[in-house]
Amino acid sequence: MMEQSQNNPACLLALDPSVSPDEFMLVNESSSIGRSSLCDIVITARIASRIHARIERDGPRYLLVDAGSANGTFVNGARIAQPHVLQDSDAIGIGSALPSLRFLDPDPTYVPSPRLVFDERGMRFLLNQHPMDLPQSQLRLLVYLYRNAGALCTREACAQAIWGRDYDPGMDAGALDRVVANLRSTLREIDPETEFIQTRRGAGYMLEI
Repeated sequence: MMEQSQNNPACLLALDPSVSPDEFMLVNESSSIGRSSLCDIVITARIASRIHARIERDGPRYLLVDAGSANGTFVNGARIAQPHVLQDSDAIGIGSALPSLRFLDPDPTYVPSPRLVFDERGMRFLLNQHPMDLPQSQLRLLVYLYRNAGALCTREACAQAIWGRDYDPGMDAGALDRVVANLRSTLREIDPETEFIQTRRGAGYMLEI
């Protein structure tokens, strides 16, 4: 299987005149993207950082990694905050949601995409590719839970994320319960099969994505 992957590597196709070369075969363990002439894929647009992003091989998978760029790296219009497993025909934006590159895999392996994605630049969430219109209290809570996904988030920390002040159980307990309940309801409207926010009684909440 690895021999087949090496004989038929994935490639990047340029979608913008600022990108060169027009086609780049991903045969190396790591390929760089950026404004520097030393990059494997050079993008002359000023919104690109000198070393903007990398594509790294991980067995049969290809990971797109932002290299600490100023304007961000995007996949299919959403800014990535962590390494992203590329799938065949993904559109890659460099410094903008507008696509600069197309990823093509001649031997694609199905890898489920994250259902919940946070677009840092647009400050919005997409669930199953559906944009979520959240009030500020729910947005602040979900951002905090998302950035700590898989970890226990105490009620005190959740309240601090929502209101920017210390948690007062007597005054805030009911309001916090309502924010959590309303956020759960919004998530269920789009994906009724998944319970994203898990309650740890007496401790807090955990987001599972």
